Amino acid sequence: MNAITNPSGGRRSLIIANWKLNGGIDLMCTSIATLVGKEFDTDIAVCPPYIYIRDMLSLLHHSEVQIGSQNVSKFESGAYTGETSAEMLKKVGCSLCLIGHSERRQMFRENNISCNIKVKNALIHGLVPVLCIGENAEEKEAGITKDIIFRQIDEGLKEIQDYEGDVCIAYEPVWAIGSGKSADPELAQEVHQFIRKCLKEKYGAGFAQKNRILYGGSVSRKNACELLEKPDIDGLLVGGASLDPEHFLQICTQCELN
Repeated sequence: MNAITNPSGGRRSLIIANWKLNGGIDLMCTSIATLVGKEFDTDIAVCPPYIYIRDMLSLLHHSEVQIGSQNVSKFESGAYTGETSAEMLKKVGCSLCLIGHSERRQMFRENNISCNIKVKNALIHGLVPVLCIGENAEEKEAGITKDIIFRQIDEGLKEIQDYEGDVCIAYEPVWAIGSGKSADPELAQEVHQFIRKCLKEKYGAGFAQKNRILYGGSVSRKNACELLEKPDIDGLLVGGASLDPEHFLQICTQCELN
């Protein structure tokens, strides 16, 4: 199954669990036990810490659950201690990789230019790049959310028309991440609609129609259904709630109902 579209060509929902720097053998085993054996009409992906990627791939070998990486290097190879390349991730069996998560932009000073390099590297090696974008509280208060979003898309996806492959956008308002306060579904839909408009203007209607836009930011079973009802929200990037396997399963089930 293509990571972005279903056989009919429509956008197939995608739910991604981002474990961040959390988890262990217990979480891995309980998550696998919860997901294995279930049939989903949506794509499900888990992004564990690097050390658990191979183990999860082995245990989920006969499952449709995909495994992704929380990051990818902007370098192909060389003397870059601690880095992991797109080629390595693809060869080990990953399907997608998060790029430019707000926490990495804040803590590791990643920017739109470095994200663009990573997006291209992912596409070259057959990974689906999930480019994370979003405004912080100050930018929201200043009323420049769309300006920030446009710049992140324009610079983060610069010149990708020269590369084959699908791209995914994850809108994660920085002010909502880890706060327990999700964006209002109407506001989230407005931003998602704007993102799709930007993609259409930049790469054409076909590109904008086929590639998915996810929402991330304090996603839980309480707001998942309402978010997923919106026409331009094609899935969810789930953080803290994904650390509870039953909670994450309930979110995936809600996606099935939409």
